[in-house]
Amino acid sequence: MYVAGQLAAGIAHEIRNPLTSLKGFLQLLSSGRKNNGTYYDIMKSELTRIENIVSEMLMLSKPQVYELSYHDTRHVMRETVTLLETQAILHSIQIESDFGPDPLWIYGVESQIKQVFINVIKNAIEAMTDGGAIRVHMKRVDNSVRIRIMDEGPGIEDSQLAKMGQPFYTTKDKGTGLGLMVSYKIVDNHQGKIQVYSQLGSGTTFEILLPFRYPDTTPVKTG
Repeated sequence: MYVAGQLAAGIAHEIRNPLTSLKGFLQLLSSGRKNNGTYYDIMKSELTRIENIVSEMLMLSKPQVYELSYHDTRHVMRETVTLLETQAILHSIQIESDFGPDPLWIYGVESQIKQVFINVIKNAIEAMTDGGAIRVHMKRVDNSVRIRIMDEGPGIEDSQLAKMGQPFYTTKDKGTGLGLMVSYKIVDNHQGKIQVYSQLGSGTTFEILLPFRYPDTTPVKTG
């Protein structure tokens, strides 16, 4: 009950802030003052923020039914890097990738795995305010696919590392912490795990481990 209460309070706080802004702008517009085009852009941004919070919370709620299939994680990561490359360039960041020569098969939901990759790489981009390089390294280790995403940001203190993945815990000014919480949930649902290593002043490494499964392997059903 305590955890549920904390989560509910966090959701209310995160949604109330943009709602307060929207109410203020609507009052300005209804007062007949000169319309300012930037009002609409800000209002749209705040509505998008609320939508993102609700979407992330829905993913964390009751289990959803998804169609599982086999995917080469190299292709999923390649699409993710292509998607975020422009954003990285705008921040003077280069994404360096080493996908290895062999397929890295997993059994799961492609869109969810891609969301995990997007969340982690976007966090790395936002952490590296002075530019630099993000290195993505993928390989098979025993019966797992290991994905390492390494940034050159300021690093994370040990006390903060212990709280990673908790709802509404974030080191960003306007973050909710829900993106990482969703990522941890997705990886856990795929019977994998996330480990984070960091050194202040040197950067942070996110290591994602997912079960390796050949396409001709009969999947094990989990309840």
